[in-house]
Amino acid sequence: MSFVINSTVPVATTPEIVFLKGSVSLWAYSIPFFTTNVPLGFAAEYFKLFEELPQADTGEWTLEELFQRDISWDRVDSEILEYLKSPTRPQFFNALTVALLPGHATSFGGDFGPDVTIPPIADPGLGKPLTLGGVQVQFYGSDVDVIAGAGKMRWSTGHVDAVAVDGQHRLAAIKKFTRQAKRSQWQDASVPVIFLIADERVGFQTPKGAEERPRTVSALRSVFIDLNKNARPVSPTRTILLDDLDVVSVCTRALIGRSLGETVDPERIPLSVVDWLTDRNKIDDGPFVTTVMLLYEAVGRLLAVPDIQMDEDDNSVGKVETWLQQVLPIEDEATYEDVVGQVRKCARLQTKLSWLPAHIAALRSSFETEWRPHLVRLFREFGPYQRLWTMMSEKELLGPQFINLYVSREVMPPPAGQERAKRLEAAAKAAAEGAWTIEKNYLAPLREIGEIKNDQWAYKIVFQRALLRLFSSVLRDPALYFVDADRESAAEKLIEALNLLDANAFMKLEKKVGRELFWQGSGLTADGTIEFTNAGAERLKAWLEIFLILRGVGDTGPRFEAAADGVKPRPRKQLAKLLEDRGVLFRGMQKLSMARDNDPEDEETPRKYLKQRYDALRELART
Repeated sequence: MSFVINSTVPVATTPEIVFLKGSVSLWAYSIPFFTTNVPLGFAAEYFKLFEELPQADTGEWTLEELFQRDISWDRVDSEILEYLKSPTRPQFFNALTVALLPGHATSFGGDFGPDVTIPPIADPGLGKPLTLGGVQVQFYGSDVDVIAGAGKMRWSTGHVDAVAVDGQHRLAAIKKFTRQAKRSQWQDASVPVIFLIADERVGFQTPKGAEERPRTVSALRSVFIDLNKNARPVSPTRTILLDDLDVVSVCTRALIGRSLGETVDPERIPLSVVDWLTDRNKIDDGPFVTTVMLLYEAVGRLLAVPDIQMDEDDNSVGKVETWLQQVLPIEDEATYEDVVGQVRKCARLQTKLSWLPAHIAALRSSFETEWRPHLVRLFREFGPYQRLWTMMSEKELLGPQFINLYVSREVMPPPAGQERAKRLEAAAKAAAEGAWTIEKNYLAPLREIGEIKNDQWAYKIVFQRALLRLFSSVLRDPALYFVDADRESAAEKLIEALNLLDANAFMKLEKKVGRELFWQGSGLTADGTIEFTNAGAERLKAWLEIFLILRGVGDTGPRFEAAADGVKPRPRKQLAKLLEDRGVLFRGMQKLSMARDNDPEDEETPRKYLKQRYDALRELART
């Protein structure tokens, strides 16, 4: 008697699930979905949070993907878990939206890869299996995909990850509840689920050119943000990071490194020094040089994208065409005509101006050529930012290890942040074979960063807002500040002027002119506290404008007594406007004067304060 040993290990799969398939097919998109319900135990075992994915802590996730891992564990514990545990309240959950994704990937979306051999589900009513990598789908009464119908599905647990793209907090609570409560309390409970499978073989379609692949990642992100917009307000930062159909959002992301591991791209600001996590707009401590929200505001001012109701009869098409030619020119004639065709279509339909993905890509490409190099250069070459960027680069702090640890310890709430920090510290020690310590590799560099930022205006949000407003104004209209300068030379002159101010301590909060703090009445109040207001930002910007103009005219810079005489050329007129008696700077000095108990009708004291500061800048500009 002979024996045949089958050495093939069967593929581990989930239990089979009965589904009803549907599809939302409107305009250029078709998003198939598979509706079902699963036991709580199934959800806890087979569905994943983003932080549970392989290499969740150290993988090279892109900027748009990183947001997904942010869970408010306080909310999970105090709200949802307590809701599930309450014996006196009826419990019900909205459906989880779960995307089936290629397993063990370092990115969100993509191809499922080679098909996995899985035996057909044994049910006489089912047709032949449709295999999508490690996902198996079988329809009742059909051997091929159908637009709407019923069937059964399952997936290989070693090849596919089922990730909650909507309902992460609910799933986190379910996982905790099934671990903490007795099985008898939840074994009969189930939760509704909507599965998303981004694959053309089951009807997934997005707009694309003849030779392009479907925009899987973009479409899944769009689904996520739309779900969250409707269910719960999405934070401003997340909206910027997710929105693929907003020109300013897409161009803002084009400024920033695509992942924490991308540290040397000369065309982008490293993600490591940008706060993409929060909406707090605070950069005076920690490794961040700027924030997503500040960059978004700057790009918005720079581009001034038309937000108008289109109409063929009111020249709105002409306005948008002029904007395209002046702000985001498109060199390729066919692409330009395609973009303008969309503008005309909106006018015919009398709708607000909107763009398809291909148009957004063309506008982003123009931004990358026309504007991005100058904005990135500001952060690379302006002294205070350059010093931090250089220090972090030389000490190898721009990669995932340091930044992830900072986020875990300083940004994430406990205990989730503490637990993640412990994992990261253990991994760092193991990789360095014991040479890594929290003091040497984290705390000491963090203190050095604090020393670089200490007493620096550049790391106060109100100043960076003023700086970026000025930079946008200079790039849009160089002739307002220089007699003869194009965009390239204007950006160079601005950075040179800023660095001269920095070298002479004008970038320090405590900079004095005589007995006076230079910035009191502008960014500082009478008692020396920072004025985090729009008026404060405008006054800071005005002083930077004055120095820029004085630096441009050099030895011919007018004395204060003559500076308010508006004469040609334009920079002199702008100087006069900035120094006029009822101007933004005069009002700031007037406010300072009144805080020192001077008569509100007194105009000489504010003018004296103004002259003192102007003279200091004029003297420096003439060097």
